Amino acid sequence: MKTILFALSALVMANAHAFDCKQNEAQFIGKVSDLRVVKIDQGIRDCYFKIQFTRFDSSMVCPMDESAAANTELLDSDCRMGLENGHEISGYLVEKNGSIYLE
Repeated sequence: MKTILFALSALVMANAHAFDCKQNEAQFIGKVSDLRVVKIDQGIRDCYFKIQFTRFDSSMVCPMDESAAANTELLDSDCRMGLENGHEISGYLVEKNGSIYLE
């Protein structure tokens, strides 16, 4: 009986490590807020913004903390997305190495 219990415990521990998250993820819908444009060089600028979520679905396997995502300033390199405050935005957020990115 002890052997079976030990084997079951080892199996559960092995499965727990199989889902060791490399990145936390969430799918979202929201609105752009706190948009600011930073001029890098002549003709080059970066846009930084936050998202006010209307829907936030964190991954079941590797969940992202909604409050951390809401307080994170995201980068739109060279302002390619053409964002403005109040624009609706949706997509995936990924947390890698302590930073949150829009994919």
